Amino acid sequence: MGNWATGVTVVTSIGPRGPHGMTANAFLSVSLDPPLVLVSVGKENDSYAIIQSSGRFAVNILSADQEALSLRFATRRADHERAFDGVPYVFGPGGQPWLEGALGCLECSLQRAVDAQDHTLFLGQVTALREGAGSEALVYFRSHYTKTR
Repeated sequence: MGNWATGVTVVTSIGPRGPHGMTANAFLSVSLDPPLVLVSVGKENDSYAIIQSSGRFAVNILSADQEALSLRFATRRADHERAFDGVPYVFGPGGQPWLEGALGCLECSLQRAVDAQDHTLFLGQVTALREGAGSEALVYFRSHYTKTR
């Protein structure tokens, strides 16, 4: 799978202890009308339970200069509520965290959860979006970060 180049996102949500985020490259657009997206979340990840219970999440499409954010949210942390310390973000219209500097932010309501062995595929309807000002996307290819050209 390392030969498949992907964009990099941070999926954010609000849990009982505040904002939560996880890096994800298993993300895709499913439908334009209505706008639907899909994200794959491991069942061991804290985001799994948060998205299941809240029914909401946001997808933040990272720009080329946000590699550090990708690494920050890819790390499993015992103090995950502190992962947002010093990270600039705002809340989207539905209350989900939108990371500043992202190429785009999509706020979603959960439409369906599909079991996929050790992961769940969350299908979300886009309820709000914001396009960022960046011009190049962060890309992951063969275990390394790169950017679009």
